[in-house]
Amino acid sequence: MKFRISGSTLIKIGILLALLLLVPYVVPFAFEFLLMADFFGLEALLLFLIYQLKNVKTASLAHLSELKNHILATFYLLAGTYVFQPKVCISHAAGSSVLVVFTCSVAFALALWLPAIYLSAGVLS
Repeated sequence: MKFRISGSTLIKIGILLALLLLVPYVVPFAFEFLLMADFFGLEALLLFLIYQLKNVKTASLAHLSELKNHILATFYLLAGTYVFQPKVCISHAAGSSVLVVFTCSVAFALALWLPAIYLSAGVLS
């Protein structure tokens, strides 16, 4: 069975998805939305929604900035560990490559990294 989705069906699905995305922001103001739509019309309702979305945008940007700071802090922490020192990383990568070529076992090649990871664990904990 082949399913064909027409353009009008895609538009309806898009509208439903947009409404589902707006539900968490609309539910706290549902009564106000009904009153506003009743007394002031759809234009005022849309302006109110746009005004509320400005706050959501500001909060989202703040969360993204905080996430970026956490990711950078994690990278800086990992960069200081024993595993990521150039001498250790290059020698273990070369040794792992040789083990994969000769033994065809990725698990055996990854076992070569265990001592370096164990030594780095003291820095992370």
